[in-house]
Amino acid sequence: MTTLTTLLILAVGSLVALSLTVLSSATLLDRNPDASLQSQAISCGVGLLALVVGAGLDYRRWGRRRWVWGLYGVTLGLLVLVLVFAPEIKGARRWLWGIQPAELAKLTMVLVLAWYGSRYWSGMDGFWVGVGRSALIVAPMIALVLLEPDRGTAALMMAVTLAVLMLAGVRWLHVGVPALVGGAVLAVMILVNPMARNRIERWIEGDGYQVNKGLMALGQGGVAGAGLGRGTLKYNVPEVHTDFILPAVGEELGLTFTLGVVGAYLVILMCGFTIAAKAPDRFGMLLAAGITSVISTQAIVNIGVVTEMFPNKGMPLPFVSRGGSNLMVLLAMVGLLVSVARQASGPTVPVPSGRAGGKRRRSPFSHETELPESA
Repeated sequence: MTTLTTLLILAVGSLVALSLTVLSSATLLDRNPDASLQSQAISCGVGLLALVVGAGLDYRRWGRRRWVWGLYGVTLGLLVLVLVFAPEIKGARRWLWGIQPAELAKLTMVLVLAWYGSRYWSGMDGFWVGVGRSALIVAPMIALVLLEPDRGTAALMMAVTLAVLMLAGVRWLHVGVPALVGGAVLAVMILVNPMARNRIERWIEGDGYQVNKGLMALGQGGVAGAGLGRGTLKYNVPEVHTDFILPAVGEELGLTFTLGVVGAYLVILMCGFTIAAKAPDRFGMLLAAGITSVISTQAIVNIGVVTEMFPNKGMPLPFVSRGGSNLMVLLAMVGLLVSVARQASGPTVPVPSGRAGGKRRRSPFSHETELPESA
């Protein structure tokens, strides 16, 4: 597992280094570029500290009931406070005390689902245990995120929930109807929102201003790029610091670095799911798989939007886009992923798995050990 963690850290570190480098160029026209870059650097430092702490501690500590549900309560409280006290910016309420609680909700959701899936492993193929109670857990968080509104993050959380539950052994038949209902609700919310509906129409017609400018910037760079700080088209791309940071990479550093970014995410994907497959217990497996799903799905959506494969939906490029909350949470997630890898070769404690009875199908990842009953 040492090789896997080394590759994982190298891939994440390369993306973070690239982020600070490209943002130093992309923020040149900001009113206060030094402050903008300094804020991102501070978030990077805090995130790296969280990574080191998370990697150094046994991840099973975070799988204890009091920690999981304590974090769940704090997250719900912050999401409610956002709706009540956060200022409205561009039609949404997302920022509270300089952070985005919706980013914390991603980590909380993965931890809670991993705890629940491992705790009730033997009954996850039953509808009530596998789908009913799981929905009661995640629905409040997703609903509060939707109310901000942040449909992109809510959709991401739905997709990751589905992935974790399937790995925990939930039947396809059981998740099919709830997934369709959730998708239908999200679709209706998009259709009744003029801005969201306009984005989809522009995507279908191939007439999106932001995407077209981003594609021009990507193409302008060619293979070698214009050189760091020499790009000009990037300044015509709205949200180039956040959702559309990849065109800035392409214009200034070229196709080589653009493909390198894609390659780094493929490495993270491979390392993450390999760590999940080799995890010493079910909680570790579900935790690693959930974290990897968050990072990879977010990357796929961002790159898909920039290359016009998907409708325009604001979602930061993991570890690269400007955004302190997103960066800190993602680095903390990587720390937990490294912790799972570190414990993979350590001893495990066999105990009874789950609280619910009934026949149990074999999961795609099979583990015969579980968290202690005191967890």
